[in-house]
Amino acid sequence: MSRSLFEKVWDAHVVEQLPGSNALLFVDRVVAHEITTPQGALEIETKYGDELFDKSRIVAMNDHVSPAKDTETAIQAKVLRKWAKRHEITLYDIGDNGICHVIAPERGHVEPGMTVVCGDSHTCTLGAFGAFALGIGTTVQTGAMLAGCVVLERPKVMRVRVRGRLGHGATAKDLALFVISTLTFKGATGFVIEYQGDTIDALSMDERMTLCNMAVEAGGTTAMIAPDETTFSYLRGRENQLKGDAFEANVAIWRGLRADPDATYDRELEIDASALRPMVSWGTNPGESVPLDKNVPANADAKSLTYMGLEPGVPMMSLEVDQAFIGSCTNSRLSDLRAAADVLRGRKVSIPTIITPGSQAVKRAAEREGLHDVFQDAGALWTHSSCGPCLGMSMGVVAPESRCISSSNRNFPGRMGAGGRVHLASPVVVAASAVLGRIASPEELVTLSPSTSLGINSVEGATASSKSVVK
Repeated sequence: MSRSLFEKVWDAHVVEQLPGSNALLFVDRVVAHEITTPQGALEIETKYGDELFDKSRIVAMNDHVSPAKDTETAIQAKVLRKWAKRHEITLYDIGDNGICHVIAPERGHVEPGMTVVCGDSHTCTLGAFGAFALGIGTTVQTGAMLAGCVVLERPKVMRVRVRGRLGHGATAKDLALFVISTLTFKGATGFVIEYQGDTIDALSMDERMTLCNMAVEAGGTTAMIAPDETTFSYLRGRENQLKGDAFEANVAIWRGLRADPDATYDRELEIDASALRPMVSWGTNPGESVPLDKNVPANADAKSLTYMGLEPGVPMMSLEVDQAFIGSCTNSRLSDLRAAADVLRGRKVSIPTIITPGSQAVKRAAEREGLHDVFQDAGALWTHSSCGPCLGMSMGVVAPESRCISSSNRNFPGRMGAGGRVHLASPVVVAASAVLGRIASPEELVTLSPSTSLGINSVEGATASSKSVVK
């Protein structure tokens, strides 16, 4: 029987079929961070003899608030640190850490065909490697660490096929926002999204991770992309991957991890990437996004408008912003920082601008290229790696009714601070906006257009087209 990529990975991990559409699913990797892990670790210690199913399948890091900002977060970090050391679990701690969805693949802990769980909703990022990667709650994570399995209801599968070359200066972040705005904020609920098409094939691993990262923002269970030479090249030589012939033997297996040509899907969406243009959010969820050069929609949700202090018809590029942020598990990798530096080089920001690398390894790589000098010469704050600013826990909380243009993934009310108003965009749009003090296109900073150095084209052009087929 023909199967999708998801179905192949799922079927290979079913330990026992349970009543209804539930299954006991084997877990290959648990990614543990300091916010959601300590409770489960303490429960296992006090109730189950401190025994773990297989400590070699767990990797831990202090990442969400690092270093700790107060007593509570210091205790969380301490519990995770002591637990990991006691069990000899690989731990990435202050100074050698990073955002969990950046550092796990960076250090070679994610592979095609794996099942991966983590107490963080953006674990779907790791589906870019052809893994079934799932954000779970603390109770479920505790079960995975204790028994090596989780109980899940089998999701449906949606194919999103993207064709054509990304045009008009659009990036993977813009594609993600367009997909969410097309499906709507909860339109993929109950589905695994399988991304396919020549556009997807042409994306780098960084771009694929950006795209998969935001599947949950459409309500998706996760997203997946079939592994290919781009995937194998990324993984080859990583510190926790096999080497030489052993790695190539794995590659031979991984090549079979793709949907059968005649696989069927519960829903399908087709997108013409050549018509896509840079996007920016206007409302209080990522689905409330429009092309950068458009206006707040006439049919905009009244509650979102009130929170954001907007009215229908307001041009997005007329909105002044109070802060800019480049970072998060969505857009904090080296390629994102290079793109932002291309915009900021030789210019000055006009508003407080925070740039946070996704890991300390990314930070060091950026500094070897002199990107930190570009950012600091422009007047931006160059920080250590952390999740803090994205979720409004530290290092960049936004004041009530202040606007922040952000390369992160969420713009819910209060996400970056109580009453803060967040507009989501790509790193290059955030960088241009930081210079001009309003939502802006990088093109506005370029006297001769198009600019090969920025890698952008005219934002003029037709709105991206899509066709949704519900079976």
